[in-house]
Parts: sequence; structure tokens; C-alpha cells
Amino acid sequence: MKFMKQLVFVFLVFMVSVGLAWAGERGYQLVAGRDNKLCARVLEAFREDVDDRGRLRFQHEIFRQIIWKPVELRGQGPKTSHCSSLNRAMFDLDNDGQPDLVVKTTFCMKGSPSDSFYMFPADSAVLEQANWQDLSPLLATPEKFERTGGAYPLTQLPAEETGVSRTPLTGVFTVQPFMLDGSAYVSLTDGRAEWTVIAKYLRGERFEDQCYLQKASR
Repeated sequence: MKFMKQLVFVFLVFMVSVGLAWAGERGYQLVAGRDNKLCARVLEAFREDVDDRGRLRFQHEIFRQIIWKPVELRGQGPKTSHCSSLNRAMFDLDNDGQPDLVVKTTFCMKGSPSDSFYMFPADSAVLEQANWQDLSPLLATPEKFERTGGAYPLTQLPAEETGVSRTPLTGVFTVQPFMLDGSAYVSLTDGRAEWTVIAKYLRGERFEDQCYLQKASR
């Protein structure tokens, strides 16, 4: 009986060890970074935020600091929300000291959801001007990320040793702004989810990449 208890204990210790090893491997690894301290903190948060399949849940505190609210537009909207989602939040996206109205949209390309965002002054009436039959007031702003069907090249950090610039994000995008130490950053990845870029938004369609994270293989 004592031997069986010892055997069960050893087995449980083994399973816990395997679980911990898998938890570390199924997360993310830092490949290149402009600010090592920043990237290390983001990497830690991402590893804490993955689900059992290694996918980000976007439930970590750095994401929850931004409060998103559904947008209700005038007119007849699509029947399903999976590919027709609009949310708004008020925060300083471009880190200029002034709050911004940020509208995040999710529309589908060939059945796969893809995110974009559009930035406006805090007092903008753009959501009152737009409707489901005419989104042009929203889409016309130059302050945005709108790459569905296009590409986001990873070229801003040194790539001689990593080769990351040869693997652009393409097709459909998952875009999630977050706050860390009072500054706003944007997490960008595509449908493959192999690479995740942590960037600062510089207005227009320009970004300054801070970290390149790669999804760790099992």
C-alpha cells in the first residue's frame, strides 16, 4: 500500500512537471526588442494570458485597462455580429497627452474576422454621422489601422540575425490596444498567429515596432 502511494505521488509530480514545461513552451518567446525591459514585461503578461491551446485571451490587466463599449449605428445592420462588430473606447492611443476616441471594427474576409481601428478627437461626432448604409465618415479618417487583405512588414527592428522582416503579417489581423505604465501600445498579429508585434501608434498608418514575439512551438 505504501509503495502504491509513493508511485502515485511520483506520477503526480511527473505530470505537474510536464504541465509546467508545456505551459512555458506553449506561450511566447521574445525574438527582438527595442526596449528589453518593456518587452520582458509584455512577454510575461502574454504568457500569463494564454489559454490551454496557447491562444491569447486578452483578459490580462494590461488589456482590461481599456474599456470597450459596443457602438450602435443607425440603419439596418448585418444579421450576425461575428463579422460586423464595432466597439468604442476613450484613451490616449497616440500618447500625445490627449484622450482619443478609438473605434475598433471587426469585419470578415472569406469568413475569417479581421480587426481595424480608427482614431478621432475625443469630442468627434463621427458615430452620429455614420450609419450601416454609409460608413464613409468612419473610414475616411487618416488616423487608422486598416490592413485587411494587405500586409504589415516587420522591418523596423534590426533583422540581420532574426530574419523576422521576411515574415510579414498578412491577410486577416487581430489588433488589440493595451496600456502599460500609462502608455498605450498595440498588439498586432495575423491569422497564422506565429508572430505578434508590439508597437506604438504614431498617427496616420505609421507605427514604431517595439517587440517581436514568436509563438513558441510545443
